Parts: sequence; C-alpha cells; structure tokens
Amino acid sequence: MILILHRIPANTQKYDIIDHLSPVLDGSFFKQSGHIENIEFLIFEDTHKNCLEYHALVAIDSEAAAKRVIKQLNRKRFKNKNIAIREYIIRSWHKDRRNTLHEQNEEFINRRVKNRRGNRLKLLKGN
Repeated sequence: MILILHRIPANTQKYDIIDHLSPVLDGSFFKQSGHIENIEFLIFEDTHKNCLEYHALVAIDSEAAAKRVIKQLNRKRFKNKNIAIREYIIRSWHKDRRNTLHEQNEEFINRRVKNRRGNRLKLLKGN
C-alpha cells in the first residue's frame, strides 16, 4: 500500500520518515509487521500563493501495517508540524464515468465550469 504524507517540513530526509514510522511498523505477537519499500518526495508549487508544498509517498509492503500507520500517526506531530497521512490512490482516466457517457448527456459532461484543483499546483520535483 502506498501512503501519502501531506505537507511535511521542507528539510525532511528519508531517515526522518523511517524513524517516525518504524515504531508503528514493528509487529508484535498479534500484529503483522511491515517494512518500508520506497520513499519518494514530491514538491508542488502553489501558483496562487507563490509557495512550495512538500509531500512524501511511502510504499509499505503490508496493508495491515499501513492501515495501522494511518490510524496511529494521522494528524500527529512530525518535526514540530502536524501532518496528515492517507492512503494514496492511483486513479485511471479509463475508469472515469464521464468518458463513457453517450452524446445525449453532453450537457452533463460540460456542466463543470472550470477545473477545481489542477490549475494552481505545479509539480516541480518528484524523485
């Protein structure tokens, strides 16, 4: 499962994330342990506010351990800042219902006046 850590501090390193998540990932007699497979940093520029947002994608091999991380660490302090941890869902435009509508529902397709999210954020770096 892939987790996204929203709005992490700018000076965050991979070992900081590993140190923060490892106590929850350690298993016990009844809980399955998990391991971090990959960490990727994303930097977005908010063009309206002229500031940078830092996020991290963390791949964890065990789904049970990943859900435990979300439950125990969401909205908790990380390097003196409260961060949100959520499941990262990869969406496919092939599954978008607006692409499969018939022409008779064209007014429904064009009902959206403007894009609500994508215009203000620009991806600067993802490693």
